[in-house]
Amino acid sequence: MITVYRLRDNYQYIKHVQEATLGTKEFGVQQTHGLFGSDAWWQQIASGALPLQIARGHIVSVYMGSMGDWPEFKMLCSDGTERTHTRELNNPQMDSLYRVGASIEIDYVVQHFKQAAYSKGAAHDCVIEIRLGHEA
Repeated sequence: MITVYRLRDNYQYIKHVQEATLGTKEFGVQQTHGLFGSDAWWQQIASGALPLQIARGHIVSVYMGSMGDWPEFKMLCSDGTERTHTRELNNPQMDSLYRVGASIEIDYVVQHFKQAAYSKGAAHDCVIEIRLGHEA
């Protein structure tokens, strides 16, 4: 499998989430396991205190969501559930690897938004890494 996305390498995203978390009441995530993207946060994942989840399956649809301007895909997981995600990439040239039938693995942690945010503390699957393989 080819790793197409690593949150660790998305410095700009981490910076924006940290700024929102530290600088606003309406945006950002709860700091239940340290500041998002910090060394302490990554250590919580490594220790299992912030459990790493893995979704495995294959891609069933690749499309532009929202108003036709947001790259998304839908996957069918090995447990029979469907998940929809943004086509995350560290290198935009790898977007063509998101193909119907391709095997996929997504590592993620469950992160909660701030209570004062528009989502009122709702849970969010924060993607840590995405790996893509060949079509089945």
